[in-house]
This record gives sequence, C-alpha cells and structure tokens, in this order.
Amino acid sequence: MQIVKTGLCSVLLRVFDRWDRYEGRMRLKICAHILQTLQHLCNIKAGRRSLCTKKHVQTLHRFCSQCPDEPEFDGLLARVCSVITLCLRHQALPVPVTSPATFNLNPILKGTNTSWPCHDDEEEAANSDSKTINSDLDEDGPDIDIEGIDEFPDVEYDENDEKVKGENEDTKNQMKSADSLQSALWINSNERDLEDLKKYFIFFKEFGSYNRQVRLVKSRSNSRGSILEDFLVTQAANKNVPSSINLSFTTNLGSVEYDMMGSSQTPMLPGYHRIHESPSTTSCSSLKIHKDISRYTSFPSVYCTIASRVKSIIPFVKVAYPDMMGGQGYNQPEPLNKMERTACRNKLLSCVDRAINPEAYMNEVVYDLDALSTLTTTNNDSTSQKSFSSDCLFLTNADEQEITKVNSFSSRLSFESRFESGNLRKVMQTGPREYELILMPDVNSTKRHQWFYFEVRNMQQGRPYIFNIVNCEKSDSQFNFGMKPVMYSVKEAVLGRPGWIRAGTDICYYRNSYHYANQKSHNKCYLTVTFNIEFPHTNDVCYLAYHFPFTYTMMLTRIWHWSSQLPLNTYLRVEPLCYSINGNEVPVLTVSAEDTPSNPVVDREIIFLTARVHPGESNASWVMDGTLGNLLADTTAAAALRAKYVFKIVPMLNVEGVINGW
Repeated sequence: MQIVKTGLCSVLLRVFDRWDRYEGRMRLKICAHILQTLQHLCNIKAGRRSLCTKKHVQTLHRFCSQCPDEPEFDGLLARVCSVITLCLRHQALPVPVTSPATFNLNPILKGTNTSWPCHDDEEEAANSDSKTINSDLDEDGPDIDIEGIDEFPDVEYDENDEKVKGENEDTKNQMKSADSLQSALWINSNERDLEDLKKYFIFFKEFGSYNRQVRLVKSRSNSRGSILEDFLVTQAANKNVPSSINLSFTTNLGSVEYDMMGSSQTPMLPGYHRIHESPSTTSCSSLKIHKDISRYTSFPSVYCTIASRVKSIIPFVKVAYPDMMGGQGYNQPEPLNKMERTACRNKLLSCVDRAINPEAYMNEVVYDLDALSTLTTTNNDSTSQKSFSSDCLFLTNADEQEITKVNSFSSRLSFESRFESGNLRKVMQTGPREYELILMPDVNSTKRHQWFYFEVRNMQQGRPYIFNIVNCEKSDSQFNFGMKPVMYSVKEAVLGRPGWIRAGTDICYYRNSYHYANQKSHNKCYLTVTFNIEFPHTNDVCYLAYHFPFTYTMMLTRIWHWSSQLPLNTYLRVEPLCYSINGNEVPVLTVSAEDTPSNPVVDREIIFLTARVHPGESNASWVMDGTLGNLLADTTAAAALRAKYVFKIVPMLNVEGVINGW
C-alpha cells in the first residue's frame, strides 16, 4: 500500500521500461523482482487501479513486443502477460453465468423419499419361489510459465459490480440448493432403521433370502464381530429395542428362501427379460432400457435404440458416429506432443493483443447452445421427460451420407454438440481459421469446465484451424506434459481406417483475459487450452474430444453384447441399483460362476468395484470395460476368478454427468 501511496508504481515501471540497458543475469534479476512486486500490487484493489492506466499498460505491452526470443525470457514474458490481463478492464465470458441445463431441485428438497428400483417387480419376485438366474442383464514445467500469476482473492472494483452481484445472488441460490440436496440425501447410518437396510437384500439374491443372508454374515463374522452385528448393537442402544438377527422381513418381501443360481428350467421372474439361455448359462435383464432388443441385432442398431431411450436435459439431435461404431482407438502407441516455445509465445502474445485491441479481431457467433436449447424447449417442452414409448424421437446418424454430398465452399466451420456426452456451449470465429470455444459447466453450477466433445464440418484439407477453449479452470493441465486431444474422422472410417487418433499441434495452456463472474473470484482469470488441427479430408465430418469418449449408452450396449454370448458356467445379473435425478437407470452387475454342490456361492468372497464418479474421466470407464471384458471372457483365468469370487460392479456412478457431458 505504501508503494501505491508514494507513487512508486510509476518509478518501478520506468526502471522496467529500461530493461535493455542492463546486461547479463542482472537484467533478468531486475525484471523478475519488479514483476514480482507488480504481481503483489495486483493483489489489492488500489494497486490494480494504479497500474490500470493506458501508459502503464503500453509499457508492459512494449516489453512483450521487444522481448528476446530466448528461453530464459519465457518466464518473464508469461508474468508480464498475466499482469496485463489483470490490469485491463475485466472481461466476462460472453455467455450467461448459469448453464442452460439445470435440474429443478425443489421437489427433491421438499422430501427425500427413497425410490427403490423396480419395486413392484422386486415385490413380486421376492414372493415367487424361483430358481432362475435373475441376471438383470444381466518435474520441471515448460519454458513458458503458463500458470501466470497467483490467484488473488480480492473484490472487484469495476463499474459492473452491481450487475455481477445480482448474477451472483442467483448463482449462490443455485449452489445453496445443491448443498441442500446433498445434505438432504445424506443420512447418518445411526438414523436408519433395520427395515430400511433390509431393502438392500435385493442386490444379493444369489445368497438367498434376507434371513439366510443374515445367518451367512453371522457365521462368517470374525472375533471383532461383523458390520451388521455392530449396527444392531448400536441401534439397540440408541432406541432401547432388542437386537435380533432374525427379525421378520416386511410383508411385501416375505421370508422366502431363494436359490437364485439354480436350475434355468424354473420360470422367469416378473420384471426380467431373458437375453440368452443355454443348458448351463442363463442371462436375463431387469433394466427397462434393454427391453425388447433382439439378441441378433447389430451393435450400431442396438446403440441407436438405447441412445433413443436415454433421458437428457437438453434434447439430443443425433448419435455420435464414433460411439455408434464402438468408439475404439488405433490400439497402438502414439507420440507425445512436444511443446514448441515459439508457437506458445506467439499464442500468448496474440491473447494479450486481443485483450488490448478487441476491435481488431472478428467476433462472429457460429454456434450457440443456449439459443438452440431455448428454441428446442419452446417447440417441445416435454422432450426432456421422454419415456420409452413409441412417440420418442429415434436418434440415428447420417454422417456417412453427409460426406458423399458435394458441399459448396464455406468460410467457416460448422459445429454440433447435442449428442450424448457432448460438451460445447458457444463458438465465436475470431479469425479466418481461428475459433474461440466455451464449454458447458456442470449442472446447477458455474464451475467444472474440462471435458469437451463436439463435431466439426465444412473443413478444408491441409489448412491449419486454431481452436482456443477459453474457460478452463485448472491451474495446470496434462496438455502441458504431452497430451493431445483425440480426433475421429468419418471419411477415414469409411475408407477402412476407423478409430480415434491423437491430433493437434502447437498445443499450449495459459491464462487469458476472461474473468470469473463469481464475486469472490472475480479477479481470477480463466485459462485457455489452444491447439491447431489439420483435417485429413475436405468436407469431412470429424469429432474432437478431450479423451476417448465412453458414453452411458456405450456401457449399456456393451453389457447387452456380453450378456448375449456368455461362456459356459457363467452367472451374470444386471439390475438397476437406483435411478438418477432424470430417471436414468444406474446398473449394478453381479458376475460369478454358477452355484454348484462342489462350489457353492455362499463360500465365495465378494469383490466390489465402482467407476466413473467424475464424468469427465472417461479413462475410468475404459478400464472398467476391460475389466468386465476379461471377467466375462472364455478363458481359464476368468473362469477361475468367477469360481472364487462374486463380483458386484457399478460401472458408472455419475450417469447424469456422463450423459450430459460434464
């Protein structure tokens, strides 16, 4: 503060402006210490005001244009650019603060009644004496300091405070609703009675009825006691009720002893549909989304059928071609990206120049999901509440037909992201072949921008197109350490070379001039990931993504595929663990071997696996896909695992995040 009051800011900048008069290491030390002081000044409102003058900004920008193209100056250049972006008038993203995709949480917050999956079917199933398999389907950083300066928690001083404050009130209300939802759904185990916990027995049908399961747990308990016994003791102490292992079950579920892994000749349970049956293997499904799908249907047809039954917030208009064809990569190593200093410097300087002289650049909107979603909602208010009835829009893909058409030359690319796991909110053309892209935040949130997945058309072969994704949040990225985005070309697939490949050059990650809209973080800047793409064909249809996508529909289609070709003596059951807020099924799989007198299921240990808590981490689903593929394979190792263990697998926990592309 004393530096500001005594006018030393101008003195520091005059010394900095004469940086070229110093020689050797002294030049770097003087510049580094001055920039460090300026960074600290940007941490306070008065400091930013003193620096935010045309003369001072010109001094800093002059250093950028005259900075030697040598590695030792890269860190200084990045710091200068960061100071400039903080000193300039704060620029908000050209999109509303809130996402166009939101859940109405009010009905949920008013009550938290538990909705158990297929409860009608389960009650009937529990009262039927069946022996069928209920397989419900069944180092050192880069040369350029891309992180820029520290994040300064300070209140913004610019004249738009009141407007921002109003927007923040709406944001706070949404965040409070989300917090309330989380609090409302969190139930302390001591507050849950035994009748509530009994409901979980339906996910362990292979071990028999509830009473049989309790006896099994009690017989296995070690000297320290079992979890169930500990709970019963605690409940009895808290509520002064007798602790009894053999409490009778509810009237609806009864106390029928089940042999769920017995003979396949017993009738099918209500609510289950058989997928595959052989003398020693039966696979069925209680997932409604798998209903009436023939075993002999092709993979693309099954994928489109299931995708049409998935419920999304913003209505989808198509199925992505890569996912419909299986979504595989080339299955061979690809080289890491090597960061080019010169390219990163040029892009960083271009970002600063655009912030200082925005009128010198194009700014034409070529894709706006907010406008498209509003138009779609107006035309069909009930789309997001679709069921599996025949009036649902059947989603498909016509990319192979599109690439055969002779398209006239277009001066701009065409974009689309309204498909499962797609994420692209807005695109602005800023140059002849340069585009700024803005990603969607998480539902009912203003944060979590990382995953992207979108379609591009109308390109020309051999010309570099620049993509700048401008609302990244993480201070560092794998793009700084060699990662490349992935690309899928429909023409390449038609020519017999299908698959995702790593693509992109001149990849770098740096802070830009767009500021957070949140009042508490309003002087934090977003970060840009930028890359150049040269498309392999003219008038192709290409898909670009953060990582190899793995959609909710892909998971369900793969489950259907496995269930139709199980090896002998395999037990597979797939059932809905619960339903998401939007009514999509969250499947849980049970994988083991058939129950036999020589190897009873009650003697097997249980292994519990889950994946995809974070929807943007699609690599988790690929790992789980490989795990399931190996467990259900016709190999000696897989058979040994199935014979020794009962696997309980939830392959995708956050299905809404995956479906809606967060």
